[in-house]
Amino acid sequence: MSTKLDLGKIFFLILFLTLSVMTVMAGTIKGSITDKQTREPLTGATVQIVGTTQGAIADMDGNYSLNVTNGIYTLSIKYVGYKDIVVNNVKSGKADVVLNFELESDAQALGEVSVVARKNLEGERALQMERRKATLAIENIGSKEMSIKGISNVEEGVKKITGISIADAGQLIVRGLGDRYSTTTLNGLPIASPNPDNKLIPLDLFPSSTIQNITVSKVYNAEAFADYSGAHIDISTKENIAEDFFSISFNTGGKFNTLGKDRYQMNRNGSLFKTSGVDQAALDMPLSDFDNYVKTGNIFDTSFAVKKKSALPDFNGNLGFGKNISIDSQTLSILASVSAGNGYQNMDNAFYKTLEATGNVQDNFSYDSYAQELKLAALGYIGYTLRRHDRIGYTFFYTRNATDTYQRREGTDAEDHELTGSNNITHIYTLQNHQLNGLHNFGEQDRWELTWGGSYSKTGSEEPDRRQVMYIKNDDGTLGLFKLNRQETMRYFGSLDEKEWNGNLALRWKWNENNFLKLGFNYKNKSRDYKATRFYYNLNKINPTVTDIYDTDGFLNQENIADGNVTVQRVMQPKDSYRAGNEIYSGYLLTDFYPVPSLLVNLGVRYEISKQWVDYATDGGDWYAERRNLDKNDFFPTLNLKYTINDANSIRFSASRTVTRPSFIEMAPFLYQESYGSAQIRGNDELQNGYNYNFDLRYERFGKNGDMISLTGYFKYLDSPIERIQALQGGATLHSFRNADNGMAAGVEVEFRKQLIKDLRLGANLSYMYTNVKLPEGGAYTNKERPLQGASPILANADLTYSPRFGEERQLNLALLYNLQGSRIHAVGVSNLGDIKQQTLHTLNFSAGYDLNRHFSLKLQVNDLLNRNVIFKQGVPSTGTEVEVERYKKGTDFEIGFSYKL
Repeated sequence: MSTKLDLGKIFFLILFLTLSVMTVMAGTIKGSITDKQTREPLTGATVQIVGTTQGAIADMDGNYSLNVTNGIYTLSIKYVGYKDIVVNNVKSGKADVVLNFELESDAQALGEVSVVARKNLEGERALQMERRKATLAIENIGSKEMSIKGISNVEEGVKKITGISIADAGQLIVRGLGDRYSTTTLNGLPIASPNPDNKLIPLDLFPSSTIQNITVSKVYNAEAFADYSGAHIDISTKENIAEDFFSISFNTGGKFNTLGKDRYQMNRNGSLFKTSGVDQAALDMPLSDFDNYVKTGNIFDTSFAVKKKSALPDFNGNLGFGKNISIDSQTLSILASVSAGNGYQNMDNAFYKTLEATGNVQDNFSYDSYAQELKLAALGYIGYTLRRHDRIGYTFFYTRNATDTYQRREGTDAEDHELTGSNNITHIYTLQNHQLNGLHNFGEQDRWELTWGGSYSKTGSEEPDRRQVMYIKNDDGTLGLFKLNRQETMRYFGSLDEKEWNGNLALRWKWNENNFLKLGFNYKNKSRDYKATRFYYNLNKINPTVTDIYDTDGFLNQENIADGNVTVQRVMQPKDSYRAGNEIYSGYLLTDFYPVPSLLVNLGVRYEISKQWVDYATDGGDWYAERRNLDKNDFFPTLNLKYTINDANSIRFSASRTVTRPSFIEMAPFLYQESYGSAQIRGNDELQNGYNYNFDLRYERFGKNGDMISLTGYFKYLDSPIERIQALQGGATLHSFRNADNGMAAGVEVEFRKQLIKDLRLGANLSYMYTNVKLPEGGAYTNKERPLQGASPILANADLTYSPRFGEERQLNLALLYNLQGSRIHAVGVSNLGDIKQQTLHTLNFSAGYDLNRHFSLKLQVNDLLNRNVIFKQGVPSTGTEVEVERYKKGTDFEIGFSYKL
């Protein structure tokens, strides 16, 4: 009995002590720490119990949590560059105590250079805060999110944004509007495009290793040049922000249908680091001298011979360096990044065909394609702080993308010739960009802000040695040279150089904390020089027996040229070259003001003086003898409203007028062909600017943990849009351009991000659009009105990411990305044939990364898991059927790698 009593006493004593301890330890003090002005979370801010070593550090969302015993405490909240907060008499009990803190920036605490510290806009949460407080409706993606999702360049990143897709040749389609309706800037300054047929620079030129973030605005603001109605895409390069670093990364992989397989390559002098060429003297001399000169020695550094090799693994590497150097009370920031990579791609058993109005097949070819690519990029940044609120920075960016593709095709042409083609294309894009910019604050409470910037960019597009040899199948089954019109065996050399100068100057005056008036000026000067030369081989005097199309040295050699058995004809006509330019002087005035605390009004007007010209030659005319001018002065008003319902919900409205200018090749009536075998294009000297009226309405809701949802409706009226038409000339199709009467684009966009459970996030966006254009008279097209070319009625993206942490340094990142691109017009139907449509395409990518510690991380990437065929179909109205006219498959690829950061 006594034992039971003792055990009972002990039990109740243990229970009492346990409850007492639990009661003492039950308290939790938690909350968030944010910037008082911007409401951004202050990641890394500290909360400490005064007089103890106990404290907490705010996470990515600015949240902190302290487990404490019951009692009364004094808390100290600190963050570098902000005023400390001390809170007394904080009582902790059984219930959680929630304390949110807003810190004020402290310029004096940081000294003379304090306020030049710039926000790190690489992470998803920081960019979401930028989006939340932005005057305009924007969408963005940062380098950290791109890294987690395995996005390797800007083009892939932009495709993840609502309502954007990429068509063939890298053409950007935004809300159904093609390349001509959008604009691209680098750090806010325009950049020239090396592509003569596209307005925008190819976005895959920018590797993610050099990028801080991408910001897309689909509404117009008077600060920007007015030539966009689709989207303004601003690429921000990295800059040294916080801590010094040195990083190195290396990746390897390849495509499953390519790695280790045979591939073919036409003879090349050196690697893709080197550009093939032709003897310059052979280009400069008169044609009469060339006919003899070409016999004296080989003027080319390549041949038509083809070699078989094995596809090696793809390699990609990056080196990065950043450092802050204190100079007296100033800071010099230096950043450098260099990346290089190569890749291979085989495409087997692809095919294409052309039809006539009855549906009968004309050209019908199957082909195998073997491509090699080299990508180089270099970024340099130097920033220097001046006084207290000033900074000046210089950015240098260089990139070179070179692609070499060999194709063997076999099939039947429209005249029933059984042909085999051996074709090689090398295409090289280069960009060199220099930028200098500055920011200066002055006056009482820094109410005046002066910003200025300038840039010079030089771009090049070279097709240095396109080569082709065509063979015909003889009656006995052997192969011979195809000699129909002496153009089947040929070389093509084309080059485009474009230079662009930009300058801006703006002065902003704040009459209180949130309201300002801004006056600015912009200047742009763009010049372009394009030329092309062809060399045709007359093979009528030779009739070799061809047993191997890859071995051409036996008949396409210098000996036959010197003996006159093979004649090389140089075709360098005035109509194959042009010079062009565009100069724009512009000024703008805009204001941000709050008539009531919840309503932000952004009102602006811009005036542009645009002078655009092309010097060209007509058929048979002299070099640059003709000029077409297109000079316009225009006003562009814009209105952006933002109504804040509460901290989480807001509504935005935008209305604006913008312009669409014709490209250089579109506005002058010379015959143009970018490359051999491509479409012939003749410009139109009566072509005028098109004008666009844009309306957007958006609802946004931002929740906790980065959750958000947005719903957008838009409408665009296109007045006199520029449309590509197709007419018949001598039985062949000729492409040209005319102003249509009108067109429209309207649609709905939905985007959301949601944390499903801890560390598991879902993001998705969906875009549905309707487009229509009434075509101008005079074309040979089948339909008088149609959707805009390249516009998919439906686009969708979804991604699922899982990012758990294991301790302070180890983290796992898993991401699954899905993309849907609806059916769209690839080529407009002519001569009673329907449009050629690319069929709906689904893609699925997987990315995995693991941070072993704060220095080492590993990566695995698999792209295009579904491995779908890209299929094109054309309607035949006379039979009511659809015929598949092209099919190819790029294949699934993988990549593994590591990175080290010091």
